[in-house]
Amino acid sequence: MGMKTSKQHSGFTLIELMIVIMIVAVLAAIAVPSYRQYVVRNAEAQAQASMQQLQIELNRWRATALTYKGFQPRKLANDGSVSHGYDDTATNTIIYVPAGSDDTNYDYQITLVDGSTGNSLTPASTAYSTAGNSWRMLAEPNEAFENSDASILMTTSTGVQCKSTDRTITSASTDCGTGEESW
Repeated sequence: MGMKTSKQHSGFTLIELMIVIMIVAVLAAIAVPSYRQYVVRNAEAQAQASMQQLQIELNRWRATALTYKGFQPRKLANDGSVSHGYDDTATNTIIYVPAGSDDTNYDYQITLVDGSTGNSLTPASTAYSTAGNSWRMLAEPNEAFENSDASILMTTSTGVQCKSTDRTITSASTDCGTGEESW
């Protein structure tokens, strides 16, 4: 009896490999935008939480000083130490989110200004004036988030609390403009 020999090849064919690559590409096309949107929503939630914490600190300051003038936000350093002051010492109006970030790696930039003058709350004045009786906060996303649907957030001492994707809003604005939503 003659023996029949057969060669068995092991491995993948080109067609099988292309099918696997197509499946991975479809999964990546779904997963990457979803993850990106998750990152943007997380950064926005962090900015909202920071703004609410600043609002609490501002109200505590006003309860003791009877004005918002002279307010210095609480800052947490990467090593866990606490200090008071703004992240941008040139203008004394900017706080970066998350804590410990700077002008090169922040997710959101919060601008805190006097509600009547638009200037910093930092210089404390002993003379009574309308300055220091109100405040406005505006949180703007980093440029890395601008092509996504990251919102600009605003809150004021007069009760405005809104968000919008309208990029024309500034710290001098009194509302969130077109497409305004509350948060």
